[in-house]
Amino acid sequence: MTDELKIDTVIIHFEGKSIPAVVRDGAVLLPKSLASPAPRVRSYRILGLTGSPRDLRIRSVKPSASYSTAAVAKRVIDVLGNNTVAALLGVNQDRPGRWASSKAEPTEENRMQLADLDAFTGHLLATFTPEQAVLWLEGHDPHLGARPLDVYRLEGAAPVIQAMKAHEQGAFA
Repeated sequence: MTDELKIDTVIIHFEGKSIPAVVRDGAVLLPKSLASPAPRVRSYRILGLTGSPRDLRIRSVKPSASYSTAAVAKRVIDVLGNNTVAALLGVNQDRPGRWASSKAEPTEENRMQLADLDAFTGHLLATFTPEQAVLWLEGHDPHLGARPLDVYRLEGAAPVIQAMKAHEQGAFA
């Protein structure tokens, strides 16, 4: 075969779930849920492709300045504001600004919380206008049974992101 098949996304079937994954430069970028710490993935069945799933390999994962702690902190502060970020992460108000300016490094737990908050803000901005986002975050969401901000503080990003996806798809509880 002389022509290389180029794909932007694939579907990985794992533990009875279909999970979308991105293919970039011939490498599948696994979602975090499959990548850490020791995935139990034995094989991938990629829809629409012929050949063995074993032919598909991840070449490397490269660090990127756009995902540095400072860059992530700056992004979430730009979207939500320093005080809101501090409140959502449960840290002193000076912490996010110090992380954004590289004057301090967050703990491992805070780095994971920042990554979740970054994903959360990305979904928020993809789903709502800024004005709608404020109303939705502070209002009662039927999918969550509470205010999304309160659920985020108690349970983290995952259930709130799921509620955003449900809202986007027009699902109502």
